[in-house]
Amino acid sequence: MSRVVRFADYCWEGVRPVEYKEGSESWKGVTRHPLVGAREETPFHVRYFEVEPGGYSTFERHEHQHVVMAIRGRGEVRLGDRWEEMNFGDVVYVAGKDPHQFRTVGEEPFGFLCIVDANRDRPIVLKDTA
Repeated sequence: MSRVVRFADYCWEGVRPVEYKEGSESWKGVTRHPLVGAREETPFHVRYFEVEPGGYSTFERHEHQHVVMAIRGRGEVRLGDRWEEMNFGDVVYVAGKDPHQFRTVGEEPFGFLCIVDANRDRPIVLKDTA
């Protein structure tokens, strides 16, 4: 069934933020908000991730590709060995198998939308050498 998910202050009506992943050895200060795909049978999922100041996602790679769009604060994306700045509206395409990681820059949370295949492989956590 079609629906509207109302937005207010980086929260969505009826969407409960959840922990980014189980355990916290490879990441810090990240929440995930499942927006589309958790209740619908779609071939894709849309999620909002928020990284608190000083936080970062897992440095990982996987077979599936995904798209990320920054919508809050400032951050950086690690693509392999290089870091690229991300600001509001910037879009990153992460190709399958490419190592990647996200982190906050500054004192405001860094938030981004992530669009990914509904059927996807599990990520492989990589050793952080940066």
